[in-house]
Amino acid sequence: MLRLTLLFALLGFACLPGYGQKIFQADFPEQASIKIFPVDEPDQADLWVCFVWDEKELTRTGLWMDMRFDYEADVIVFFVDDEGESDLKIWLVDTVKESKWLNESKKSLLSNKKKVKP
Repeated sequence: MLRLTLLFALLGFACLPGYGQKIFQADFPEQASIKIFPVDEPDQADLWVCFVWDEKELTRTGLWMDMRFDYEADVIVFFVDDEGESDLKIWLVDTVKESKWLNESKKSLLSNKKKVKP
């Protein structure tokens, strides 16, 4: 029973915004909980993001893993073409160590999961 309690506690902490996120890319903006805009310059971003391939790598802020199904994700996102329509601006980085928040007031955006609407 203690092991089960510890497991649930650890899983709960994994969904906090200070950790990496499992994301699912929605087909339509109304399906997403966050609209994302990739910026042209690093200093324009709210968050520097590095995509990882293994769930074990989701250890810090700005590490995202693209999930195949919405029910596997922590957050449902939609990438927009217009910066004005975005909730969060990101800059893609090459290494895990480069990922970080530049605008920490946006952290709460990554803490809620939203199911894709049919």
